Order: sequence, then structure tokens, then C-alpha cells
Amino acid sequence: METDIHYPTDSSLLGDGVRVLTRIMKKVSAVAGKVGTQMRDRSRSAKLKVLAIARASRNKTEQGRQKMKKAYLQLLEISSRVVGQAKKFSGEIASGVKQGNLSVMHKAKQQLDEMIPRVQQVLRQTRERVLRGNTQAEGKLLSIFETHTEVIRKGKANKPNEFGKLVLIQEAENQIVTHYQVCEQRPADSTLLYRCA
Repeated sequence: METDIHYPTDSSLLGDGVRVLTRIMKKVSAVAGKVGTQMRDRSRSAKLKVLAIARASRNKTEQGRQKMKKAYLQLLEISSRVVGQAKKFSGEIASGVKQGNLSVMHKAKQQLDEMIPRVQQVLRQTRERVLRGNTQAEGKLLSIFETHTEVIRKGKANKPNEFGKLVLIQEAENQIVTHYQVCEQRPADSTLLYRCA
């Protein structure tokens, strides 16, 4: 089953993270007012860097690769600063510096605490790929919203990679589903095959 996500590039995932963390911090600032850490909106800068990376990726020359790497380094810096700011916001909500509607603040802290580690993971995997050339980062995220999503390679010419979860479906006559199972991790295809006697 495919997950409803956009094609996962490191730059787009970082852009998503900056956008979401900024949106949550804006809600907190609207409720708490100008106490504690002041929010600096870096979402426009991040968006411009994501677009610059997309443009540079079309240029397959060495100059294009250097432009893309430079834009990635700037996007990593922007994203790291947004994560640092979000951590401060979360800490100030917990310590009571930022106060306001309790349910709004509680929900915002919960969202920040959920999203910060995801964006940090995307930062780690981006640094691994862009700076060290390692495409096999541990715990790779393909979406900050649908964290369970995996790469499913089916070998189709027009769509070699799909993103989602493997679901085993057992059917009876007339396509009636009698059992299904969502696999935690994608098992090897050889373990899924069985012979009918």
C-alpha cells in the first residue's frame, strides 16, 4: 500500500520540518505573546534553498554539484537553527515562561516534542548523504508525517521505487478478504512465497 507522501528528497523533508516547526512556534507566540525566546521566521529562507537545490540538481556538471552542495549546507544551517529555536520554545512551555491557554500550550509542546526528533533525524541523514556520500543512513525517514513509510522496490520500469508499507492480503472466492497483515518491516520476498499442495 502506497503512503500518501510527496517524493522524499532530503531538501523537501527539511523544508517540511522547518515549515511545521515554524507553524507551531507561531501558534505559541500568538498565545503567549512576547515572553521568552522570540521567534524568527526562517521558512522563506528555507523555501528558497529548497528551490535552489532543485534547480542545481538539474545541472549535472561539477559546477551544478557544487552549487547544490552549497545550498544544502545553507539549508542544513537554517534547519538546525529552527530546531534549536523549537527546543527553546518547548523548554519555555515546560518551565512556564511561555504561558497561555493550557490546552493550546500542551498540544503545541506535544507537537514540538514529536517533530523535533524527526527533523533531527532528517538533518543527520542529509549530512550523511551530502557531506559523507553515505546513502544508507541508519533509521532513514522518508516522511516526517508518515514515519512508518518504507521504500518498496518492485522493479517496474516506469516506477522503480514506491513508498509505503507492505500489506499481505488473503482472499477467498469472489475476492472476499479473509485476513490481512501489515508488515512492520518489509520481509524478503522469498519468505512470502509458499506452495499450494
